[in-house]
Amino acid sequence: MAAKSVGKDRTSKHSKRSHQGEAAAAAGKGASRYPQPSQVADQSDHEMASSEDEEMYHSHGEDNNDQVVSGDDDEEMIEEPASHKNSGMTGKNNGQHKKNLDAKATNAEIMALNETTLLFKSNLFKLQEDELLTETSVAAGSKATRGLDAALRQIRDVLGAQGAVDEMGVRAAIKYVRMIGKTATGKQLAIPFPDPAPSDDMLIKLGFQPPTVVNVVGSYPLGMAINNTHLGFNVDMVVQMPAALFQDRDHLNFRYFYKRAFYMAMLFAGLQQSALRDVFDIEIEHMHGDRRLPIIVMRPQKGVKHLSKLGCVVRVLPSIAHDTLPLKRLAPGRNHVRPGYIAPETAGGESDDTADASLLPATPLYNSAILGDALFLTHMKYLFETTEMCPEFARAAALLRIWHGQRSVGGRTLGVHTLARTQKVTGFVLTMVLAWLLRGTMSGAAMEGRFRLSPTMTAHQMFKSAVEFLALHDFEDSPIGFGNVDMDSFSDNFGAVFVDPSATLNLLAGTQEWELTELRIAARQTALDINHHAENRFDRIFLDARLTDVTSRYDHVFRLEVDAPQFLTSGTGNSVNVVRMLAELEHGNPVVAVQSRIASFLSSALERHARIVAVHPCTSAEGDRCVFFVGIIADVDGAKRLVDLGPNPDAEPEEAARFRAYWGERAELRRFRDASIRLAAVWGANGMAVETRSLILPRMVAYLLRRHFAVRAVPEVMQPEDLLVVDKARPKTAQVFGGPGDTGKLFTLSARVVEFAQSSDICGPATDEVTFERAINAFDELQREIKEMEDKLPLRVLALHPVSPGLRYASLTPPKPLPLSRNGGDDAFIEPLHAVIEFAGSTKWPDDVAALHKVKTAFLLRIAECYTTAHPDSHVNVSNRFFGYGAADGLMTGISANRLATRDADDMDYERDNFLDIRHATSGYTFRLSILCEHEGEVLSRKARELKAAGVPASAQALEHAYRRWMRTNQWRPRHHRYVLNMCQRHHPAASLTIRLLKRWLSRHMLLGQAVGVPEELAELMAACVFTDSSAVSALATPTSAYVGFVRCLQLLALWRWKDDLCVVDFGANLYDDEGSSGEKSKNHMLGIWTSGGMSVDSFGALQNVFDEAQKKNKIANAVRIVTEDDPVAQWWGTVSPVLTRRLRDLAKASLECVAQCVASGTDAHLPQVFTTPLNDYDFVIRLDRDVVCRTHEQPPKAAFNTIEGSGAFAVDGSATGNGKEATEIFKNLLPSMQTQNQSQMQTLHVKQHTNPFNQPGMINFDPVSQFVRDLVDVYGDSMFVFHDLHGGNIIAGLWSPVIVGKDVPFSAGLHANVSPVKEEAKKTASSRPLVRYNVQDVVSEIIRLGDGLIADFVIQRS
Repeated sequence: MAAKSVGKDRTSKHSKRSHQGEAAAAAGKGASRYPQPSQVADQSDHEMASSEDEEMYHSHGEDNNDQVVSGDDDEEMIEEPASHKNSGMTGKNNGQHKKNLDAKATNAEIMALNETTLLFKSNLFKLQEDELLTETSVAAGSKATRGLDAALRQIRDVLGAQGAVDEMGVRAAIKYVRMIGKTATGKQLAIPFPDPAPSDDMLIKLGFQPPTVVNVVGSYPLGMAINNTHLGFNVDMVVQMPAALFQDRDHLNFRYFYKRAFYMAMLFAGLQQSALRDVFDIEIEHMHGDRRLPIIVMRPQKGVKHLSKLGCVVRVLPSIAHDTLPLKRLAPGRNHVRPGYIAPETAGGESDDTADASLLPATPLYNSAILGDALFLTHMKYLFETTEMCPEFARAAALLRIWHGQRSVGGRTLGVHTLARTQKVTGFVLTMVLAWLLRGTMSGAAMEGRFRLSPTMTAHQMFKSAVEFLALHDFEDSPIGFGNVDMDSFSDNFGAVFVDPSATLNLLAGTQEWELTELRIAARQTALDINHHAENRFDRIFLDARLTDVTSRYDHVFRLEVDAPQFLTSGTGNSVNVVRMLAELEHGNPVVAVQSRIASFLSSALERHARIVAVHPCTSAEGDRCVFFVGIIADVDGAKRLVDLGPNPDAEPEEAARFRAYWGERAELRRFRDASIRLAAVWGANGMAVETRSLILPRMVAYLLRRHFAVRAVPEVMQPEDLLVVDKARPKTAQVFGGPGDTGKLFTLSARVVEFAQSSDICGPATDEVTFERAINAFDELQREIKEMEDKLPLRVLALHPVSPGLRYASLTPPKPLPLSRNGGDDAFIEPLHAVIEFAGSTKWPDDVAALHKVKTAFLLRIAECYTTAHPDSHVNVSNRFFGYGAADGLMTGISANRLATRDADDMDYERDNFLDIRHATSGYTFRLSILCEHEGEVLSRKARELKAAGVPASAQALEHAYRRWMRTNQWRPRHHRYVLNMCQRHHPAASLTIRLLKRWLSRHMLLGQAVGVPEELAELMAACVFTDSSAVSALATPTSAYVGFVRCLQLLALWRWKDDLCVVDFGANLYDDEGSSGEKSKNHMLGIWTSGGMSVDSFGALQNVFDEAQKKNKIANAVRIVTEDDPVAQWWGTVSPVLTRRLRDLAKASLECVAQCVASGTDAHLPQVFTTPLNDYDFVIRLDRDVVCRTHEQPPKAAFNTIEGSGAFAVDGSATGNGKEATEIFKNLLPSMQTQNQSQMQTLHVKQHTNPFNQPGMINFDPVSQFVRDLVDVYGDSMFVFHDLHGGNIIAGLWSPVIVGKDVPFSAGLHANVSPVKEEAKKTASSRPLVRYNVQDVVSEIIRLGDGLIADFVIQRS
């Protein structure tokens, strides 16, 4: 697999370049002050120390860390790395090199040669990893960074040259900054004070003096920076504020932050007054969104030489020396924001500075913000020393940053929104974790020595160990730190704890629980990928672009739009409100406070149902309205749980009160079968349809947010029983977003997408009544009934093997029962459920194929006779047809290049198979049974070989086709059925609805089940790719919702490189979960055994070898090709043509854009476009008479196309009409049929029945439109491609084959096409034969004649 640059589609050269990490290590030895900017995949990794990520010590081990970098140090700041100085060879060195060629290899060289074999699964992975580091690193002092280095020196000079400003009061300082801002920028400049801002009469003095230290810190000077094409990389410059500006008690009541804000405003004004304003766009932003920590961000302007294309961002970070303020006073358990300051009325108007801090709520995040500013250089020095002692540390840290950056969504865009970089787990934090594994103190019996790193390890070894550590370690249950740390004081005030080398700062301060859970799941999946026994999963580890896509990252994605300022408490109130205000101010940003509140609340309420509740705020706020994207990864078992069990009120009264507060009147006291009495919230009953069951979690979220925050879902997700009680008796702890009539708004696509999996006659009440389980139970009953007749049959019945998609949870809609009591059980289309009867073996089967089929027919007649006698109310009929030749069975689907039948085969009597139709009286389902005879397959195979050896190729080929069709019908389909049924029924409940949505999408785009379309079984394999542990799946958690499963299917079609990469469905991997939740797997992981199960190394190697051999012979086209262990050459269901694959890719990309627009905008206006195909790409369009389309009721319900804005009224001809101006332009093609309003309902089921349009009641599998399409393919298949929605579409679209149509060819008798002579007499061939051309006009007339009674209109769009 070719390695790519992070975020780039670039093929690896696999060149043997020197490791850039070695240059980085050399740079740490006093060479470069600003080592290589690299492509930082996470710009957020530079954030915590975004300052801290980049906050690595710049002084390179000099004793005096607090010295100002003077102008005389220009050359020292950008000294060339040692590895660059020695990269060239002198003549003397070259001669010495030649002498060493014959020398014996040293031990180090031998170990280096063995490294690939010992550490990597393949040579390719090592080459890719080396190439990745080379491509994503930018070496300091190189030609690429000379402009940046010069700019850094200029910035340093400007910052160090600013003059002092005398101290003044707040009011005077505000006026002064406004004045100099007007001078510098032409606009008034405001001091970026945090909330609450100081009052004008506050007793505080604000002044400015030149910085004592200006140093570049962070990943850039340490050789760890990574450049990302989307986010670039950060270069952090620390500006140390003089200690003379601060007083001993400035850590209280935001005084430090007020002085810091004034200092930042002065630095900003100084930069704006310099020549740098012509080179950089200079802005003030907030680190991690914390308004207490404003920073200066300098982005190169477009067109600036040596800078604009580099992608760098220079950040100026104010700091203080570690001894400016007493660090011991900033312990996490102390309070430094007095209630009397933020609410003077609670303290009699006093600021209450002298209050006993031990009695007040602690302010650990406030304290950590000050500590972070004081420890920049301390952390820098520690990491520099670590780089010195371990040469590969910088490379390992760079790999860890790339890996984390590919999974961080901070800074990514979603529609018009940019996700805020509020995550606290950054590249800096992960680098410190790596340093702790190398130098820290291990503790805990389970972890002792398990992950200890050695300075002699390679970068890959350290990266692998760090990932495995992150996959298993829980920072909340097992806090860690450097050296001897009083962990109790940290654990009492923080959730997750990781104490820095100074033993004063928690590096995970402010980290939310879901963020660490996401990190742990990602690390666990990566550990499995690194240790995968078969595949090279480099792309999944480092390059997968889907990892940062919010729309496919979570099982359910909600867009929450709220009024955050009104949600937060005001500045006045009682003591309870003051405590709450302190908690909100702790986060440093009201948006982050709301984010934390929502995340913690939903995580607690849904702890049994969701593994992760992630809340991502956006940077773009619409006025006071804030937008959050809430992503939920559901628990596999909890997602399908109908009853949320609570505590016993008598045994656990506090927990019971909390449970009642969450669910209100939905919480009921119930007695269960085990005699226990518990509170429970019931969300459904047994037998609930999969569509309804899939929406339980969205219902819960909508219920909780409306009950506790007055947030309303638009469109509504809750059921009527939820709406009756949700607004009753809200708890006292409820907080409301906005005022009356101005509440929050919630939107999710999970519920809307599911509507398209339904049909117009199976929706509403019928959804819970017409289910797959009902059909499967009916089939089991039929099997029992037939086995009871064994004594009346010649052979014993071994089993009935179902092969119908409706019996494996994979048909587009659940099979519809039609009780025989109503007019003979008539319906416009009656689809049978196929099954194969297997009898006990016998040696009496004839060797003549024709005779064998006659015996099979006799068996069917005997079964029909016995079954009719035992069940007289059922309808039984033995029929004959060309089995497998028709769109309805899914056999003649998508294999135009490998026809299942030929003209010779059509005339062979033994090819005509018989079947038995049974219309079950009890259940109302229709079953179609055929006989499986192993002897038949042996006879066909043997006779094909004999005819081929006898020199009769035509007959041999016909028999080979017959044998392949027999295998497909009797071997491949039953085996495929078992795999898919096992996946949907036992392991992945969401797979069924995902398959149905994918089939609906393919069908609506007229690409399912046609001669040039996608076979139904192949569509099921596409969906299986995203649920099984195959290379087609991104490194994300297995889907547990149909929404995300469908989106990932679209991503597979849009992004997969079919020509270059093998796509495998490993059904064996269903037996394992990717989270390793089982006790045995977790134990193995603790022992360092990371296995994902599934296919063996030999099996996967065999599949890869087959693929590679086919590639060498140029037999692999850019076409959809999915293989399994049983089908290594993809012969079961064939492949999709390259032309159709391109069509699928384009439609999938457009559909993903529509999904992203819906999620980003909070409206479903673009959703109908996902399931509406454009017709302007076709050469001709045939519109059918809707009255003769038997399956029109299988179209999606009309309500599915109605949007929030009210558009979606569709005309009969397929065009759309609505309120929107562009509705008629966007949806002028295939749309759902109009259903009559006066349709009666069945007495027992809410299922609509329809009159057969041809007055042929009781006809099974009779679909004239599909027969017409088949005839078009048979007659004109060489000259046109035909497309049709077989599930009730009234459009047939076509493309003329460019190989035949429009070309002048010499006339011959074997053209097999309707041609007409070219009228231009001058055109003659060399043989003087006349030229002819495909006669499009007459062919159109033939089609109209052939479709007489079906065709309403024929439109030629391109001639």
